[in-house]
Amino acid sequence: MIDFAIVGQPKSGTTALAEFLGRHPQVCMSFPKEPVYFATDLIEESDAFYGSRKYFEFRTEEDYAALFEHCRPGQLRGDASTPYLLSKVAAANIAAVNGDAKIIVMLREPVSFMHSLHMEYVNETAEDETDFARALEKEPLRKAGRCLPVRVRCPSYLLYRERARYSDQLARYYTVFPPENILVLTMEEFRKDNERDYRKALGLLGVDPQYVPTFGVVYPSRAPRSRRLNQALNTPALKRMLFRALGPRRYTNLQKRVARLVMKEQPRPALSSALELQLRDEFLPEVERVSELVGRDLRPVWGYRAA
Repeated sequence: MIDFAIVGQPKSGTTALAEFLGRHPQVCMSFPKEPVYFATDLIEESDAFYGSRKYFEFRTEEDYAALFEHCRPGQLRGDASTPYLLSKVAAANIAAVNGDAKIIVMLREPVSFMHSLHMEYVNETAEDETDFARALEKEPLRKAGRCLPVRVRCPSYLLYRERARYSDQLARYYTVFPPENILVLTMEEFRKDNERDYRKALGLLGVDPQYVPTFGVVYPSRAPRSRRLNQALNTPALKRMLFRALGPRRYTNLQKRVARLVMKEQPRPALSSALELQLRDEFLPEVERVSELVGRDLRPVWGYRAA
């Protein structure tokens, strides 16, 4: 069904890598990029939270197969769904359809990741707590099913600390796939040298390493020009109606055009030094666990000192 998956994290370069790989003549990415088909636990969680099917459109084998109808014979098929790392069952579900699938993981320094993800959800109106520190404080309440925004696709998405605990998430993939099938990249290194990490991905996939696309920033940091207009355009009922009326391709193209009008490039608000230091101290043991799991010391990559 698929040959490889880019499984996360969001805000870590996955969209850029998926677009670069999708330009390779031997590779075909699903359309749209993030079907989230294999994260069945998150789909079930969303349905239970809303009491009905509200999000996640692609649920049947026929739905999923249709996402690759544009692929040519012989092309490798790829799915770049960032929730696959958060999901507790996606790794096993992917292995069930292709035990030899190649897995690409993109990670970002945990504190920067959480801060960036929070701002993304604020921009998407899926997060109603605009203050990052207060959003972190609400995590125990949200885990208990309280203080959840009405537009969140899945409650677990807003448990930022859990999403940044990469070691347990990675372990699920190392359990069901051989280590030689897994490539772990970091956003920080990818940003410095797109071509190097792109070629690593080509090597994992076993495709022609000579084809190199034009690289560049795909999605810089953005913020809405008008929060009121952005709130209206992100109304879930409106988005569902347009998706069903237009279909995935036309809906995605419209979404991109609207985003260019509504959003503007803007650096992410700075994180307070005190909170950043507190969180980095908290996540140092996690960074060390991830380093041990992937077989390389990520502390210098992410600016951590040894304990």
